[in-house]
Amino acid sequence: MWSDRETYQDCLGYNTYVTVLANVCTHKDLAPLTLGIFGPWGSGKTSLMQMLMKHIDATKGEKKRSTLWFNAWMYEGREEAQSALVHAILANLQKDVTLAGEAKQLVEKLMKGTSVLKLGTFIMKSAITMTPNLEEFAKCFKDESEKVAHTMESFESDFKKLLELVGIDRIVVFIDDLDRCSSSKVIETFETIKLFLNTPACTFVIGADADKIQYAVGEVYKVGNDLKRQKDYLEKIVQIPFSIPAQDIRDIGCYVGMLIVGRHLNEHAWPKLSEARPGFYNHAGNLAEVFSKWVADNKMVLTATQESIDRELLGVLPHVDTLARGLRGNPRQIKRFLNILSLRQQLVEANKLADVKAELLVKFAVLEYVWGEFFNIIAETVDPASGTSELLAQVALSRDGKPVAEQSPTLTSFLGEPGLSDFLLSDPGLDGGTNLGPYLFLAQTSLSRGQPIGMVSVDEKTKQLVRTIEGSDSLMARSAAKRAAAQEPALASAVVRQLLVDLPSAVDATSIANMLGGLSQIGASHNELFKTMVKPVADIDGTKNAVALAALTLLQKAKEAGADVPETVTAKFTKASSIAAALGKPRSSSRKGGGQ
Repeated sequence: MWSDRETYQDCLGYNTYVTVLANVCTHKDLAPLTLGIFGPWGSGKTSLMQMLMKHIDATKGEKKRSTLWFNAWMYEGREEAQSALVHAILANLQKDVTLAGEAKQLVEKLMKGTSVLKLGTFIMKSAITMTPNLEEFAKCFKDESEKVAHTMESFESDFKKLLELVGIDRIVVFIDDLDRCSSSKVIETFETIKLFLNTPACTFVIGADADKIQYAVGEVYKVGNDLKRQKDYLEKIVQIPFSIPAQDIRDIGCYVGMLIVGRHLNEHAWPKLSEARPGFYNHAGNLAEVFSKWVADNKMVLTATQESIDRELLGVLPHVDTLARGLRGNPRQIKRFLNILSLRQQLVEANKLADVKAELLVKFAVLEYVWGEFFNIIAETVDPASGTSELLAQVALSRDGKPVAEQSPTLTSFLGEPGLSDFLLSDPGLDGGTNLGPYLFLAQTSLSRGQPIGMVSVDEKTKQLVRTIEGSDSLMARSAAKRAAAQEPALASAVVRQLLVDLPSAVDATSIANMLGGLSQIGASHNELFKTMVKPVADIDGTKNAVALAALTLLQKAKEAGADVPETVTAKFTKASSIAAALGKPRSSSRKGGGQ
């Protein structure tokens, strides 16, 4: 299993970025500087920043540099968040230096100054937005205004002099998790950077999602969705933006392979694996074989056998294209997915599930992880007897240009889901013939959202089944009827009783036909229930073709099961010539009239 935390180990090819960005951070002509490391959640911002700080510390040589890691989110909800950054920097300067004399006095002065500066939020806002509010100034500061103004004027010069006295020629401050903070805290942090630490020896590295930062600007400065003004503000603060590039399929393959091999290395062997990454990335052959060869050549640094590592590699790497198609290369999502997959692979072995195919295990897990709503519908509608899904079958038919199931808004909505159909039908395909039973069993054991599949009370399950069977979505109604038919007699009987209670008041022809179809399906598995259906069915209006056909089908099945079905009742539903004609057609084509 893999930790969800950031790492110093480079599985993503960040080393080249680190070298260039370190030069930018420490270049004598660029400070003061704010560098933005931008990327969405899970893209590896924190890991890149950790590697960058480690590199700067390791390569400073005789140069007098100081680095500081500041987690902005730790101060969320605290009034002193703004001054906390200044205090952290001052404390960092003292950790390796014994202060005395003027330097000690300057630190004390600056510490006291930050308490005063906490009161100056409106001044900082005015300075940046160029919209001073003199009335607010007079109201908030009164007698303190002169003290605040003096502190603001002296802070920069005092801080610059302190750096000279302690011999620091560059301080690099890494600010992480800023995009997890409230909009007000985001802006407070930026204002602190801009106004109080604008010293030639300072570099700030900010890791954040740029869209969330721009949103904070819009919210705090009331510029709404004016993207240009949001961007202009961000550019005033961040002189050099660096957006983490998206991972392509080769990046993902290297990342997954290195994660698998890396967890079986001794602590000193990681640099060797990182150095080999270009070879993994550029190799055009079988990636699992490439990693296997590296493992074979480096047995002395392994903490596991080559055979066990090869099994892990073969369990995932051949299916990287499936993984890439679903997870879009987000490193954190890939780690979490691999943890889920690893758990399920162990469960396959422990439960001796011989029918589980490795490629479908990966694909089904991606489907669950990326298209959760569709996965939940599949889990709820799968045929308990065969483990197959009519919803998947109809998706496959739609690709081939064949008519899809009638009256199914559910199917229509998912056919419009971007990328879903292509993913389902790409190799290895998931379709109406796939037995999903073992994969759903594995999903139940490790789902992290909601309650496990099927964990509802009997009453609630009955209500859910009845509700779906009575609906206007014919595909979903048929699936619910199959599930009801597979239940124990007591629950199946409860579903039938409720359907028969609701049948007389139903008015929509499609819903009535679905209810009759559901009763037929349940009765086919529980023959004794047919005798309770004949009288209620005989009383319904059979003038609609779909209703008449569904009623006649039910009555024929009931008669075959031994129920007493009067000929007059059967005749009621065979009078219309359209019904007689429908009976002569193949069953598959007759179903197309279900919505009439």
